[in-house]
Amino acid sequence: MPNGDLIHFRSQNLTDIQTQTTGQQERYIGIWDTVRTQIMALVEQGLVDAQVGGVLAERDQIFRREATGFDDSVIAQNTAVRNVQNIGVEGGAAMVRAARGGA
Repeated sequence: MPNGDLIHFRSQNLTDIQTQTTGQQERYIGIWDTVRTQIMALVEQGLVDAQVGGVLAERDQIFRREATGFDDSVIAQNTAVRNVQNIGVEGGAAMVRAARGGA
């Protein structure tokens, strides 16, 4: 290429997306678990009505079910991003081979 310019496929931004979504999963589950634990401790101490504990148990089941759906979506997204990265790397390698006159 003129002036020694190179074509680069940089996948770091795609890796950042994967890391951020995984980190978000860990944070929201951690926040929920902390709040749930604190409220249940208040119920056990008799500082909050026991019915709150029952409602919280129901909400926990809903949260876990919906979090699993979100987790599945994140896994699918991360798989798609990884596939894009692989395609970019393979395409870049093929272009280098073609530029060098190889197959």
